[in-house]
Amino acid sequence: MAKENFEEFAYTAILGLILENRFKPGDFLFETELANSLGLSRTPVRHALGQLVAEGFLEKKKKKGCYIPDVSARDAQQVFFLRENIEGMAAASAARFATDNDIAFLKALVEKEANPDGTLSKLDVLEINKAFHLGIARFSGNRYLEHYCRHIFWRSNVYVFFYDNYYREHIDYSKLKTPVQHARVVAAIENRSDEKAGNLMKFHIRSTYEMLFMKLQHLA
Repeated sequence: MAKENFEEFAYTAILGLILENRFKPGDFLFETELANSLGLSRTPVRHALGQLVAEGFLEKKKKKGCYIPDVSARDAQQVFFLRENIEGMAAASAARFATDNDIAFLKALVEKEANPDGTLSKLDVLEINKAFHLGIARFSGNRYLEHYCRHIFWRSNVYVFFYDNYYREHIDYSKLKTPVQHARVVAAIENRSDEKAGNLMKFHIRSTYEMLFMKLQHLA
């Protein structure tokens, strides 16, 4: 297996362990333990953890290692406020600059997310959601928006992973609000309705936060 494949495997496997609730906010992810459990050397694990730190999902303490950030109601409010506004701008920009191929890519994701045969795993759902949001950021044509969208997407997913039902087994994802909201954003981008695309994306992110709000009150 090529070096890049080992790193990709480590990255996906670590996310899988987090989705399976093997870790919780505040926990450290140790290279040696992960390498042993995944049957890998420490190098690809180190690179995978570094990528998760760079993306904003993990944080790092000098001489201690990488850990899942602690959570709080106030932090969640700030994270989702920023994500709502940044991704709203990205969606509006994508409505102006996305190519026909870009839009076809997003429509294919929405179709897959509808999950008519119920075969999506938690990792499948994560990959679709990541491709959707980061795809729109990329199609905005603004590399600064793309950079900040990527970071805030992963930071907000600390809350989604642990407090939302979106990444749970035995859920019919087609009955959740998210696929419908994603489809509406894509339709607005396809119609080149920049203001509508931005507002729909902001509504989508705000809806996610509002679903989490009651669960986060005990963190205040």
